Amino acid sequence: MGARQILFLRVGMDLGYGGLGPLFRDGSFEYVPIPENPKKASSRSLCFSQIPARSGGSIEQFVPARHRGGLAHYDPEFDTYTYGDPTKYKRGQLLRLTREDLLVFYAGLRPLAQPTGSQLYLIGYFTVEKVHEVTAAPLWPPPCLQHLWANAHFRRNGCDPGLVVVEGASKRSRLLQKAVPLSDQQQQVLPDLYSLLGLTGSVKRAGAGRWIPEANVARVERWLRCLESGEPMTEGVPPEPGATANLSRDVGLFL
Repeated sequence: MGARQILFLRVGMDLGYGGLGPLFRDGSFEYVPIPENPKKASSRSLCFSQIPARSGGSIEQFVPARHRGGLAHYDPEFDTYTYGDPTKYKRGQLLRLTREDLLVFYAGLRPLAQPTGSQLYLIGYFTVEKVHEVTAAPLWPPPCLQHLWANAHFRRNGCDPGLVVVEGASKRSRLLQKAVPLSDQQQQVLPDLYSLLGLTGSVKRAGAGRWIPEANVARVERWLRCLESGEPMTEGVPPEPGATANLSRDVGLFL
């Protein structure tokens, strides 16, 4: 059984915090999470310097100067594949997800040598295993949810009211090796993705996700699985005019 729903969410460091994750010449990238709220920190909170960078060293080297030496809100995390949110709109969206649905993450990235601009890229996804509605417990984090403790919300000093945590299936969730372009510099969906995703307009907003229309779900799932397998998808992705001209070709460039 495939996904019945696909939700796209923006995550990671953004210009509101003073910077973006780095995009390298070969299309690889570093996922840089946002800073943690120091008032919610605990002895289990992670420093940016404790999170390995795939390109070597730690991700602290890619964090805006004012946040270096600080704590990271590492969420989503791609070690045990969890993502949590207690806020009104996103928690409601997460509660709609069911097993086998897809939660797709995108983030703002730019080359290290590029001082301005912001383009959005797909960076990874979870195949949903389970959705947990979490409540405060006498012991925090709760022992019954120990398999979720790598999530940033369980590293805090108490339960965030309204917390919902998505658990991804470990063998069918991943942080992509290469970033896949989603938007232009104005953070509008790329024209060549309109027909595939069924989305148009701005994807800048981080306060709520964007649902893929039901008619596009099966096609988008096949595309995402092609990113996972390393085999470009050509069936069902017609060439269209525009800045990226041939989507199946461009997807292949980022594998």
